[in-house]
Amino acid sequence: MTINITLRWAGPGDAASGSAYRIERTLDWQTWSELAAAQAATSPYASLTATLAAEASFGDTGISLNSNSLSSSGYGWLDDALVQWTGKSGANLTGVTWHSGSGTYPSATTLYEAHESYTDSGVDPSDNDAVVYRITHTDAASRVSPPAYCWYYYPAAPASKDHCVVIVAIGGDLGVTVRSGVTVTCELASDDQFADIGGTHLDAEQSGAANSQTTNDLGLAFFQCWKSSARGGKGGGADAAYTFVLDSGAAGALAVTAASIPDRDWVLLKDVGA
Repeated sequence: MTINITLRWAGPGDAASGSAYRIERTLDWQTWSELAAAQAATSPYASLTATLAAEASFGDTGISLNSNSLSSSGYGWLDDALVQWTGKSGANLTGVTWHSGSGTYPSATTLYEAHESYTDSGVDPSDNDAVVYRITHTDAASRVSPPAYCWYYYPAAPASKDHCVVIVAIGGDLGVTVRSGVTVTCELASDDQFADIGGTHLDAEQSGAANSQTTNDLGLAFFQCWKSSARGGKGGGADAAYTFVLDSGAAGALAVTAASIPDRDWVLLKDVGA
């Protein structure tokens, strides 16, 4: 099934009249398709910014800012979170929708208005479960900046309403080179909490293909995990944490524990792991 994907990004500090953006797309990290050779930058060119006056949490419908010269409605990047707002009240943003991100963002974090955009029509990400875009800025003096990358994740739907797909991204969210063919395992310490639930839950006693995967061309592996709200300590005791082992079986394998799985269709391991 093809979909339309709209990219939104903030203009860098050196953007000005005469700046342009090259936009490329990949489904496998090897082959890049050029979507726009030189899309002209739009006013105000360099992004408008504001800083948080108080902590903001994923899902908040309002965001408090120290001052607010942002547009009356629009989109912005708050660290890794793309937020949308439909109004302003004093220095505050209202009608906020979170399109990405997780957790909390501390006071004084900078919000960059994402006034630049490009719509990619008719793309099919289903075979790779993500689309990656590369955006390169060239200023009016023809100086080219290092590219920025935008990941659009598109995992398969959860197996049930009680599941959340945890995406392990080797390279996408761990700050290292994208690596395909890496073995990743996921296990629970025990399955005591599932006495009244049943079903697949990736416990230590239920080994199988679902517990072990290899990353795809974009360095991604996907695991169907139970939302913490659906478990709720059923069977007695606290919920056992999920443990993900990256590069399982190799020397120096990295173990990441996710103590809580949120009420979302999918989440990045980096946003729930510790």
